[in-house]
Amino acid sequence: MEKQFRSNAQKNQINKRKICNKTSFYCLSFILILALFTSLSATQAIAKSVIKVAFIGSDDPYVSVDGATAVVFKNLVETGTNNEIEVRLFPGGVLGQEREMMEMLKGGLIHVHLATAGSMGSFFPLYGVFDIPYLIPSYSVAYDVWDGWYGKKVDDLIFAKTGLRSLGFFAQSGFYHLTNNKKMIKNIKDMKGLKFRTMTLPSHIKIFEAMGASAIPISWAELYTSLQTGVIDGQHNPVGYIVQGKLQEVQKYMTLTGHMYAVGFFLVNDKWFQSLSPEFKNVVLDASRVAKTAARGMNSLVNADKKKGIPFLKKDMEIYKPTPAEIEEFAAATIPAMRKYITETLGQEGVDLLNDYVKAVEESKKKLSYAP
Repeated sequence: MEKQFRSNAQKNQINKRKICNKTSFYCLSFILILALFTSLSATQAIAKSVIKVAFIGSDDPYVSVDGATAVVFKNLVETGTNNEIEVRLFPGGVLGQEREMMEMLKGGLIHVHLATAGSMGSFFPLYGVFDIPYLIPSYSVAYDVWDGWYGKKVDDLIFAKTGLRSLGFFAQSGFYHLTNNKKMIKNIKDMKGLKFRTMTLPSHIKIFEAMGASAIPISWAELYTSLQTGVIDGQHNPVGYIVQGKLQEVQKYMTLTGHMYAVGFFLVNDKWFQSLSPEFKNVVLDASRVAKTAARGMNSLVNADKKKGIPFLKKDMEIYKPTPAEIEEFAAATIPAMRKYITETLGQEGVDLLNDYVKAVEESKKKLSYAP
């Protein structure tokens, strides 16, 4: 009897162990499955598609055209893909200067770059054609030209020359104006002997030489200090960039010459773009179009705004608008010099691109009923 009791007790103990082991097996399996799902979720989160957008301007959409373009693009892509794509912005040249951002774009380290004149010069020398002085008379003509056949022609040419895909022109803050610390510039004679900062673009240097001034290439990051310390006397930029850079703090005079129109391009890495699904490609394309439109409106508001535009700059600077006769003096000196530069440096391809530019502008002026 005692033996039987012990035998039954042993059986019960064994059964308990089996149940316990079985339970442990299920528990362990559950834990492993849970860990697997957690791991998969983490992997999916890490593998979430990311678009890296880099640009030289501020990310403040109420001051910077770059910022307005980037912020609207980010919102539309993320909402349009139900947040399957995350857009990360790298403003203010945090990844480097323009040339470095173009190298990163070509290498696929970033996916989108809002390319300015400083970005384009070394990679697409034909950009110098767009610096022809006093060709674009207004924003409306600029938008019409660059949204039309000429803009498409240039997009195709950029791809053929660089392998980078342009999703079109974006308004890079508008017209260039002069600022300096020495004196009010009213005519081209006032330019003589002054030292102006330019980007490392031969076309910009030629323009200042034609005006009778010295041109000194200096990076955007060093511009404020160079003006503050007197390394240079002045610079030229659209209003938006003058405000972003707080250049009114270190410049006394501003002349609204409007001598060049700033052309920017919404560039993407083509290998990355072609890797997107048709659905996501359409989201990116639509977002870029709307973002560029939003930036144009913001550009006009920034120029006019009493807290960010010309009225704002008037608090710290003396501002002069040259007469038509004085503008004609600037044009007469700079246009022939630039035509000569284009012919000698960019050859027949540059001349043809310039002739098409002139043709597109004339067509646009006629279309928009500009007086001759």
